[in-house]
Amino acid sequence: MTIMSVMTNDARRAGYWANTADLASENPFQQLELSALTVVNSSSSNTKIDENSTVDGECLLYSYDLNEDGNLDLGDEFFGFRLNSGVIEMRVPSSIVDGDNCNDGSWEELSDSDLYVVETLAFNRQNSACVNTSEPDGDDEDDENGIDNDAERDCYDVPPEALDITVETREIKITISAYLVNDTEVNHTVSESVRVRNDLVRVR
Repeated sequence: MTIMSVMTNDARRAGYWANTADLASENPFQQLELSALTVVNSSSSNTKIDENSTVDGECLLYSYDLNEDGNLDLGDEFFGFRLNSGVIEMRVPSSIVDGDNCNDGSWEELSDSDLYVVETLAFNRQNSACVNTSEPDGDDEDDENGIDNDAERDCYDVPPEALDITVETREIKITISAYLVNDTEVNHTVSESVRVRNDLVRVR
C-alpha cells in the first residue's frame, strides 16, 4: 500500500539532526512537549500516550531537520499523520505553535475518501525500548533485595534518577484497516513496523 510506504519512510526520519557532532541530548528535534516523536490517542481528545505504553494512538507527530541547517524551523519541520473522519491526513509545512498537538498546523488528505473509508489507523510503540546508561550505579532502585540488578537498566520499568542519561530506541507498529465506499464487504488490513533511525537521548 502506497500510503503505508509514505508513512514508514517519513516516520523513520523522526529526530534527524544535521549537527550530529553536538550533544545528542541537545537535539532540537527531540525535545519533549514540542518536537520529539509523540503518539496521540486521537484528534478529538488529543491526549498524549506515555512513552512506555503499549496503547494504540490514531495520531503520530514528529519533526526532523528537513533543510539540514541544524535549527528547528517552526514553519516547515513538523510532520505527522492522523485519522480524521475515515481519512488519513498528513501534516504539511505550516506555522506551528504547539508541535505535539494533533490539531495544530495544516493537514491534507492522504487517502482517497471517494474510494475507501479508513476504519483504523493505529500507531503502537510496543517494541520500543529504553536503556539507562547510568546503570549499574550500585544502588537498588527497584527494591530487589538490595541488589543492583540488570533490570534497572530498563528505564521504562524503573524510573531514572535526576541526571541519569537514557537512550530510547523507537519502533512504531502502524496498522491500517479500510473498506471500499461502494462495497463495505471489501476490506483490507495491513501492518508494518518502522524503526526510527535516530534514538532519543535524554538527561533526566
